[in-house]
Amino acid sequence: MEKHVLTLMLIICLSIIVLKLQSLSRTKKITRLHFYLQDFIDGDRPTVWEVAACNLTGVLPSLFGKVMVMDDPVTSGPELDSEEVGRLQGTAGVADFREEALVLLLNLVLTKGEFEGSTLSILGRNPLGAESREVSIVAGTGAFRMATGYIITSTYYKDPAGVHNVYEYNAVVYHMDPNVVFCCNY
Repeated sequence: MEKHVLTLMLIICLSIIVLKLQSLSRTKKITRLHFYLQDFIDGDRPTVWEVAACNLTGVLPSLFGKVMVMDDPVTSGPELDSEEVGRLQGTAGVADFREEALVLLLNLVLTKGEFEGSTLSILGRNPLGAESREVSIVAGTGAFRMATGYIITSTYYKDPAGVHNVYEYNAVVYHMDPNVVFCCNY
């Protein structure tokens, strides 16, 4: 009799776990975002600032050891006068001896539109010489609570004078529906 009770309890517990997992999977959403990053490296109003370097930074063609902080405008189109929809804020450093490849630790802060007030946290390697690069979305807030995903980025425009570059971003975000509230009694 005791074995049957334990078996029944195990079946009930597993059923509850399966139902909870099914409930979680129904609240997962996918959002696609497309935007442009306006990167001002020099000029009257730079948005990228070098804050550190090492002894090798000026010697290696990759600029290894260069660390920058940024607060770049994010726009709906590639043109300078496109509507600003957010800011990309954070740190980037060159962490490759051979090529200019950035290690990124960034927050995309959305300031307009449907996702105003929400953020995405971006972490990854960005080899600037590659035509197309992929970086990870590792977290989010607001509409993007519990976000994961990826961003495919490419250079849209590289300024020969080195003042202003434009990067195109295509993001796929997997996240929770912020309107779903979970309540559990333990």
